[in-house]
Amino acid sequence: MSIQTPTTCVRNILLALFALTLVFACFVPAPENDTPQQGWWAERGPVVPHDNFPSDCSLCHEAGGWQTIRADFVFDHAAETGTALDGAHATAECLRCHNDRGPVERFADRGCTGCHEDIHQGQLGQGCADCHSERDWRPDQTIADHNRTRFPLVGSHAAIACYRCHAGADVGQFIGTDVECISCHGSELVTATASGQAPDHMAQGWTSNCDECHIPTTWSGGGFNHPGFNLTGAHKVAACASCHVGGVYSGLPTDCFTCHTAEYSAAPDHVADSYPLTCESCHGTSTWQGALFNHAAAGISTGCNACHASDFAATTAPDHNAMGLSTACESCHQTHMWVPSTFAHAGISTDCASCHIADYNATTDPNHIAEGFSTSCEDCHGSTTTWQGASFNHTGIVDNCVTCHIADYNATTDPNHIAEGFSTSCEDCHGSTTTWQGASFNHTGIVDNCVTCHISDYNATTDPDHLAAMFPTSCESCHTSTTNWYGAVFDHQFPITSGKHKNFDCVECHTNPGTFIQFSCIDCHEHSKSKMDDKHSGESGYIYTSAACYSCHPNGKE
Repeated sequence: MSIQTPTTCVRNILLALFALTLVFACFVPAPENDTPQQGWWAERGPVVPHDNFPSDCSLCHEAGGWQTIRADFVFDHAAETGTALDGAHATAECLRCHNDRGPVERFADRGCTGCHEDIHQGQLGQGCADCHSERDWRPDQTIADHNRTRFPLVGSHAAIACYRCHAGADVGQFIGTDVECISCHGSELVTATASGQAPDHMAQGWTSNCDECHIPTTWSGGGFNHPGFNLTGAHKVAACASCHVGGVYSGLPTDCFTCHTAEYSAAPDHVADSYPLTCESCHGTSTWQGALFNHAAAGISTGCNACHASDFAATTAPDHNAMGLSTACESCHQTHMWVPSTFAHAGISTDCASCHIADYNATTDPNHIAEGFSTSCEDCHGSTTTWQGASFNHTGIVDNCVTCHIADYNATTDPNHIAEGFSTSCEDCHGSTTTWQGASFNHTGIVDNCVTCHISDYNATTDPDHLAAMFPTSCESCHTSTTNWYGAVFDHQFPITSGKHKNFDCVECHTNPGTFIQFSCIDCHEHSKSKMDDKHSGESGYIYTSAACYSCHPNGKE
């Protein structure tokens, strides 16, 4: 007797069940109603596929409930029946196919329509797979396929339901649909006109070619090609009715002044000074502000005060009238803006404070009043166009800089003067009275042990990496200058400034860039170990290594 495994047993049971179902179904007519039923028949027991199943329900079901199938239960539908379950079929309830309607084969032989109703009523043929997949009912490639028709689906058309255009979609009627926009959007045309929206499409005769102005994404913002007047700036968002008053769309003037007469009249000085009526000569189409008057085009080069006398009189910073400044505006101002202006200081060599005392009093960095600075501005400020770049005259001040510069001392971080205990005698290091940069520390009396102060410089060095290369921390052994790190000379004890090794790159010998202690001779000299062994036959202590080469040839010679 052969012993069957549980899996084999279940398989055989299912095969037997399937055969018995076919036989039994031949004697039981299928109900008229094709709707799947799930439940228990009084005359037959459970709905197929449970017919004639063994009484041991635990072969498939968990003991805790009929809804849970055992985790170790496996039924290979493709292997057992010859039909693979793909897509939505793989996850469908068994009773969706194995129900009271009779043998599945009877329906499957008809193809998809054996189980699924053809809502297209045969108009699209029997090839369901041309549009649908087993994944779901949603059409595959609908947009791509539709785009091969006379009406590609773009914009909002790609997202709407089929019936919105195909009135007979519910009965499978898709053929013969008009592709003109107006055939579907006639109601929108009527609604827009009735609501009083401008322009009046019907009055203008714009009743058919919607796509000339509108795009499939939205009705708003129709791209009407406005003939004779380019819509730029604020004109792009203006309501049509603001220009086309009363629904008039033809024969309207295109000059700015006709529409903007009120703005011209209300603008300061325009009427009084007889400004040109060509608004566009000064203004753009986006805003009235920031107008640029073309003085050159108007032939105006001088005599600004003729138009700008009121501006002269109203100026307070500085007060032009009180200061007795020239009414020749062009001597200080440009024609496109009042500021910055350049005052002509010709003939004024001293006594700046007579005009600039307010600037003196308001200065905080440094505080001129608190520091007792001279009111002779010209002592420090050499420019008549800017306050910046003042150079304080330190004549007579030879030391004790910290009296004024203690805040600078405390704020210095590179190096940190307080942490390093630097002298507060600024002049010991800083030789210039115009800049802090370029300070030269006085190393007098310091002959070695630089690393005490410069260990951070040693650690931060990357070219070459002092730590990786295990360079000595005696900075002075390579760096001979106390004012500059550059120009260090490393004593190789090997001729790299003369002979055949002159001007070699470091990496030619130091093949490991991470450590300069390592070097190689045999990468360049005599690559063949056997030849070198023969050549050094009888040499005491010979080994084929670069270190051995250097020990015998410290000068790089034979």
